[in-house]
Amino acid sequence: MEFFDQSDHLNERKVAVVAKKNILLIILCIVSVSACGDDEKSNPVSGGDAEFSVPEQYAFDSRFEEGQSSVSYSGQVVRNLLVQDLKILIGNLGKDGAQSISVQELLNLYAYDDALNLLTLTSTGSKTFLEGKYSSISTGKNLDGKISKEIVIGYGKTADELVRGWLEVIAENSQDGGKLGTPAVYTDNKGVDLSQMVNKVLIGAVPYYQATGVYMDDLLNRENGEAKSGKNYTLMEHAWDEAFGYFGAARDYGRYTDEQLAGKTNDYTYDSNGDGKIDFKSEYNFGLSRNAGKRDKGGSGVDFTNDIFQAFLTGRTAISNQASQGDIAAERLKVVNGMEKVIAATVVHYINDTLADMSEIGTASENRVNLNKHWAEMKAYAVALQFNPFKIISNSQLEELQELLGEAPVYDAPGTAGNDAVKDNLEKAKSIFEAAYNFSSINLRNW
Repeated sequence: MEFFDQSDHLNERKVAVVAKKNILLIILCIVSVSACGDDEKSNPVSGGDAEFSVPEQYAFDSRFEEGQSSVSYSGQVVRNLLVQDLKILIGNLGKDGAQSISVQELLNLYAYDDALNLLTLTSTGSKTFLEGKYSSISTGKNLDGKISKEIVIGYGKTADELVRGWLEVIAENSQDGGKLGTPAVYTDNKGVDLSQMVNKVLIGAVPYYQATGVYMDDLLNRENGEAKSGKNYTLMEHAWDEAFGYFGAARDYGRYTDEQLAGKTNDYTYDSNGDGKIDFKSEYNFGLSRNAGKRDKGGSGVDFTNDIFQAFLTGRTAISNQASQGDIAAERLKVVNGMEKVIAATVVHYINDTLADMSEIGTASENRVNLNKHWAEMKAYAVALQFNPFKIISNSQLEELQELLGEAPVYDAPGTAGNDAVKDNLEKAKSIFEAAYNFSSINLRNW
């Protein structure tokens, strides 16, 4: 049963996607002793051989209610919206005509309560959204209740403590008329862009952590034979779906090119079912899924979008058809490793941006706002890497990385000892990524 119409969006990249998917299908069918010749997904035969194929979209029928979808992850959509909307809210403080804000107003998104009945700040481009109120999508959802409790490497505080402290600084800055309406409103006295710190640390400590450290980590211990009470899916199916929800991809993610995912809102949203509206639960791509496209677009010899999406599709197919735990675990590892590599590649990208910004200090092209922004994105995404129990990079490498990245942007001009020391440290930081992930020299240079 097809969920979306993809006929208008075939391109060369999708041919490669189909080829890779077919290879995965052959492997999965061999393991399951399945007869593969039907392009349509079929239900498993309990206790015997199963005939099934991997779908092209994230659409899976229930084993327990014929004709009904078993996919559900609306709560994860709300949290992705809250992360994104908090960034929008903070960013608006730096624009002309901005009004001062209280800490509580910022916390209203971080520690959201349904009684607030708030509407998302996220745009869906030229089309309206299907549901815009958080509680209309899913109730009882917030960020502070799901954030990792780990102590952040290099900071000695939890992510929750850091975020709350940064929000206090932003609210205080907004009371200063000289800062309000400029980037200074979300910049601390050392030059750190707190808008980016809040956003990227939250991406790591909530969606990335929840996907890898909660739902994928405990996946194989979850029931997969009987439906969850009152639901039409198993606990294992639901956990996998929730991890996919935190990745933030549209159900037909494979239709999007890297250029679209790296583009503006109208590019990474599509009215797939033709109802004239964008459904955040199926037709919108959030942060991590878009970053995968950005790194593919700027990289060479990598295909993070396809690797992650095909693993999500293949793993969910294996779960739905009660394949072996070994098969499921193999796809799980592809998912968590793929997401980690996207974040790691993004740190490299912002190291390169920071190096480029520092080379312009003292020239007519100097832009400290950009330097502050890129440095914070680099630093905060490096923080995000720790929130994954399957992580490839070690804690000792992360500790060294945080030391090399420093505590704040440096504005010393090129040719000075200060500038040279920072550049040397950032190149050493890139070497850590080369050692941990075997990233190519081309990508280390060009991301």
